[in-house]
Amino acid sequence: MSGIVNTPGYYYSIAYILAAFIVTCTNRKRVTGWKRYLTHFIFFAALICFMWMTDGVRQVLFLPAMTVSITLIMLYLYVSCEFTVSEAGYYCARAFITGEFAASLCWQIYFYTRGSIQDGHDSLWKWGELIVVYGIIFLVIWLIERGLQKDVVNVRINRRELMTVIVITIAVFAVSNMSYLDQNTMFSSPFAGEMFTIRTLVDLSGMAVLYAYHIQTRELQMKFEVDTLQNILEMQYKNYQLSQESIEIVNQKYHDLKHQITLLKAEANSRKSIEYLEEMEQDIRSYEAQNKTGNKVLDAVLTSKSLYCQNNDINLTCVADGTLLDFMAEMDISALFGNVLDNAIESVQKLDDKEKRLIHLSVAEQKSFLRIRVENYTEEKISFRNGMPVTTKKDKHLHGFGMKSIQSTVRKYGGSVTTGVRDNWFELRVLIPLNQRS
Repeated sequence: MSGIVNTPGYYYSIAYILAAFIVTCTNRKRVTGWKRYLTHFIFFAALICFMWMTDGVRQVLFLPAMTVSITLIMLYLYVSCEFTVSEAGYYCARAFITGEFAASLCWQIYFYTRGSIQDGHDSLWKWGELIVVYGIIFLVIWLIERGLQKDVVNVRINRRELMTVIVITIAVFAVSNMSYLDQNTMFSSPFAGEMFTIRTLVDLSGMAVLYAYHIQTRELQMKFEVDTLQNILEMQYKNYQLSQESIEIVNQKYHDLKHQITLLKAEANSRKSIEYLEEMEQDIRSYEAQNKTGNKVLDAVLTSKSLYCQNNDINLTCVADGTLLDFMAEMDISALFGNVLDNAIESVQKLDDKEKRLIHLSVAEQKSFLRIRVENYTEEKISFRNGMPVTTKKDKHLHGFGMKSIQSTVRKYGGSVTTGVRDNWFELRVLIPLNQRS
């Protein structure tokens, strides 16, 4: 009976491997190419060999052996994926319970069907049933994980989330294996069939709880991102409104000054005074000609950013047809251009050589598309993920929302955003179809 009661170690090792492998397939990769395949092979071999050697160990060595196996899974996830230690531990706990459930269900099915197996076909039945059951279980798990990755690439995991899943995992593992330690408790049974049923149902419940917690954490993160992007949108719009008010005041002062200069010219007695006043008048005309793109929102944003650039030794140039933006909401225009210019300004401010602090913005029509292009000189080594630059700030989870806001605004109008670096020039390109114009 003991051979039937104890699930073979290879059931668990294969289940753990498949559960962990799905995690690596549905999350960001730390290693790619042949290194990735080598990592899979090394850790798969290590886990299978260790669990084969420790299969059936004495009860006193069972927990230490399980600890080593779990550590191997966590290390595998940390090396394979771009996880922090907390994230690796979190996904390791979920993969562990998933593997426990798969192995328990598969062995339980074998237990209830073994009576119908013909002599000499036991091994064939075991492996055939294992392949079918694992194939179904892990296909479903993979589809669920893929679905959970649609709107959120990765779920932020901190110490609280990690400790929560660890407590759930320990509780599930302890209750599901209670019958193997003490068969006289209210959560255990001395009968093999009941032992398997208890273990499978507890593992299934634990897996369901972990998925529910994961989905809740994911939805809270999505809400946080939506709220943050909305705050960025509103902040950029408020900046535009403040800039617009300031520009209107300055324009009024310049308008008054222009008339005063005209009066002074009429009363000037010397040629030198007239030339000086004409020079001032020309400067005013130059100011009036600045940032007149045909769109008042873009004009306000450009004027505000231009003044900031002048005060910080940044050379910002712009060639823009603002009339092409008439189909966009004012808030979206201010958010889009405010964010792209803020990112460019932040980048060039890191340059010690002021002559290299260069930014160029262009807005034009190209084959029935609105094309927005922002370039800035950079000497940073920029990493990209999914075509977008990865923030270089220390706490990545709290930064990078400017680029997300740009993408969100552009997607709203059916457009696309691409980025790249060429010859020390970072380039952001936006294409939006112009068939939305009325």
